[in-house]
Amino acid sequence: MFVLLAVHCGKGAAPASPVSSSSGTARGSAVDAGADDDAGEAMDSREADAWARAQDGGDEDDDVRLADLLGCSGLRERAGDARRRLTAVRAMAYCRDFSELPWLAELGTKGADAEALAALDAVVEQSARERRTTDPEDADELHTGCATLLALSRATARPAALRVRAIRALRMLSEYGCVKRADIPADLDAK
Repeated sequence: MFVLLAVHCGKGAAPASPVSSSSGTARGSAVDAGADDDAGEAMDSREADAWARAQDGGDEDDDVRLADLLGCSGLRERAGDARRRLTAVRAMAYCRDFSELPWLAELGTKGADAEALAALDAVVEQSARERRTTDPEDADELHTGCATLLALSRATARPAALRVRAIRALRMLSEYGCVKRADIPADLDAK
């Protein structure tokens, strides 16, 4: 007896635009659990419960559980639904790989204020974890995400709150070789 297991990692899939309307989803907003998702398939009861817990003012543990249940690519797919985007982004802080770093960096650059800050906070949190070996398949995503963050960190017309988070993430990500530490701006450092 053979068992065939198909896994979709999200590579090659056309990403939905990270930029949303200014009506970001906040924790505590209602979501039709179990209903068809605007960004994909219907949820089973386990996933619907995880979303409800994470969105209803849940704590960090709820975000971790959601990330463990869906994985980074699953969170990214569900983030296509504006009602779930902010929660998905917060949960992405606990992703175990950098596969969605380019999307998070892009959202941090072009997203609505709350989503941009949450995306950059997720990147900072993910980057702060103990350095680990990255999957060679994630190398392109890591370099693309770092390039986007570097551009944001150098954009002096952008809000300082966004630039500071981009700089903080880049300093940690420099250990992965995706950016030279000397290229990271220091104009916002405390003097």
